[in-house]
Amino acid sequence: MFENDYPLLSTPSLMALILHAAQDGPVTLDGCAARLDALFARAGEPPALTGAERRDLLADRLRELEVARLLERGDDGAWHLTGRGQSALRDHPEGVDWSVLTGYPEFAEHLRARTPQPAGMDPRAASYDQGFVARLQGEPFTANPYPPSTADHLSWENGWMQALDRGAQ
Repeated sequence: MFENDYPLLSTPSLMALILHAAQDGPVTLDGCAARLDALFARAGEPPALTGAERRDLLADRLRELEVARLLERGDDGAWHLTGRGQSALRDHPEGVDWSVLTGYPEFAEHLRARTPQPAGMDPRAASYDQGFVARLQGEPFTANPYPPSTADHLSWENGWMQALDRGAQ
């Protein structure tokens, strides 16, 4: 299963949790993890991921918000909400995802730098790239749009797995 299959762990939910917390003051990974645990307790929903897995998701979302300059790291080691972050929270109180973050030039450049270059003459480059980007956007492995037992299906899977191997989430 993937993060979008779990309650409260989707990218918009985690980003909303972080941004709303930052609106109240500087945030840390530990503080965000405690807030997330409290949400699960309030919802009466057992977390399907371990504490370490939840912290990894939160750390990834914190990095993405920092790249997009919605948060900035202070001298105290905590993240602080920026003016851009305040605007994003006002415009998207339910949370932001990559479709919002890609509107910020810094984040778009970050994605371009992480996306593989076309494979030249390889006729399957498009399906490979689609799979790679799908993983970057949090799509599950089962989201492959190509019919099984086709070259495009395998190429898409290869792209998705390459993104996973590079630690892209």
